[in-house]
Amino acid sequence: MGGFKKALERLFRFAFVLYLACLLPLSLSSCNQQLEEDADAAQTETPDARFVDLTRKEYRSGKLSMQISAQRAAWYEADQRLEIEGLTFTIYDTDDGSVSASGEADKAVFYEASGDAEFSGYVHVRSAEGDVSFETQKITYRRALDVFETPADADVVIKAKDQLWMAGQGLLFDVKQKYYEIRANVSGSVNQ
Repeated sequence: MGGFKKALERLFRFAFVLYLACLLPLSLSSCNQQLEEDADAAQTETPDARFVDLTRKEYRSGKLSMQISAQRAAWYEADQRLEIEGLTFTIYDTDDGSVSASGEADKAVFYEASGDAEFSGYVHVRSAEGDVSFETQKITYRRALDVFETPADADVVIKAKDQLWMAGQGLLFDVKQKYYEIRANVSGSVNQ
């Protein structure tokens, strides 16, 4: 894991230097802009690096634990945050290397220090077997617990093969235990 972190740090440093090199000519040509525009630009947070068509692999104890692909991403060094648009991801079981879950999200934020993530917009996650999937608008992943969880008032739809369909609010999905629950306003149907 130390080697991966060092390689990732070198990649981000290189991207940051490249970003600064590209930014310098642009900033020199825009020195004559109005002070109003400069004040507006200073108020928006500028990423330290930007990426297009990014693929990233994360390892835990030397084993692949997650792979993400993104249409666009922005890295913020100060709080070790990666913001992503157009995300697809795969989560692996670090015990045997098998796929635990996969999915997609319109937007995501990954926190490097904790390994936690937030997903928003259209979010769709499915189990490895493909027999259970859920859809929602906002969900967080807590790496330490290996669970996905929505806010208590977030609408959720769960489908299990063609036999079960449930909807409600508030989802807890434990990846390792392969356990899920909807916490409120549950409705649905069972087909046999």
